[in-house]
Amino acid sequence: MKHFRIVHCANFQLLRDGEIFYTMDSKISNGLIRNGHYVYDFSYRDIAKESNVFKSKKFGIKKMNERFFDTVKNIKPDILFLGHTELIKLETLEKIKEMLPDIKIVMWWIDWFEPEDKIEHIKNRKHLIDVFFTSVDPSLGEKKLTDVQFPIYFMPNMCDEGIETFKGFEKENYLYDLIYVGRLYNNEKKGFFENVKQLKKIKFKHYGKENPVFGIKYFEELVNAKIGINFSMYNNVAFTTSDRLVHMSGNGLCVMSPRVPKLDILFNEKEIVYFDDFEDFEKKLYYYLKNEDKRKEIAYNGWKKAHEKYNSTRITKYMIECVNGKFSENYEWLEGKK
Repeated sequence: MKHFRIVHCANFQLLRDGEIFYTMDSKISNGLIRNGHYVYDFSYRDIAKESNVFKSKKFGIKKMNERFFDTVKNIKPDILFLGHTELIKLETLEKIKEMLPDIKIVMWWIDWFEPEDKIEHIKNRKHLIDVFFTSVDPSLGEKKLTDVQFPIYFMPNMCDEGIETFKGFEKENYLYDLIYVGRLYNNEKKGFFENVKQLKKIKFKHYGKENPVFGIKYFEELVNAKIGINFSMYNNVAFTTSDRLVHMSGNGLCVMSPRVPKLDILFNEKEIVYFDDFEDFEKKLYYYLKNEDKRKEIAYNGWKKAHEKYNSTRITKYMIECVNGKFSENYEWLEGKK
């Protein structure tokens, strides 16, 4: 693989003092570096805040864009990675493309498909983007992003060998039977977890809006549970899951998840416990709490799959190969794309 100079513009959240060290932004940079590329991280929201006396993103946008352009000018990267980057102005990207006409521009987006202003943000840059990555079904993007020329690829949520370092399946003593970390945004979620709270003889721990958990404590609490729940805002959109799935599987939890379309392409039923409805969830939950060996076997299988197949080194290798237009292996999620 040819080695590239890369500027990665994303929300690294440096001003939060390591509270969210496990972001996708950091994992992408880690993977690119492990593949031999030089990566310069540009934390655009932090720089916008630090660029004015009010510590406001809004008031720092102009100065941040100037610094971003100067950064690219100084490094002259081969590839520009853009993670969301809603504060990066179109004119800035056009100036960069004029200065470096051969530069490749890659945009990646997590849960990007609504609201509509996100769609317009991407469409306005359609003449500049070479490759677009999404963590949801690419066909949904193709329906939303009409009249664009760039290819849209699926990007699995990734774990990282230096970040997901726990092995929950090796523990003997647990504080909880079940854990869920996430906000209860909609009625489907609220209804499901109201039922969970009613389950008898289940030690259930929930971290959400009222009691968030960050930093290494987040991972420590995950592995204090025998089973973790993967439940997203949308469970009917192919491949769609939050990164909590790899946080749990990558740290060795037994994971239970709704039967999200195509998610079994990534994790099969020996690696995740899938359920069809709450009745099915309840039955399987009690079964795997009672059968420790089988629960730990699934936890180990999921951990192994996450670290072997969805590690940041492999996923970013795939991303670079999408830019180059040639794949070194048959990635299981490509579904016929060459």
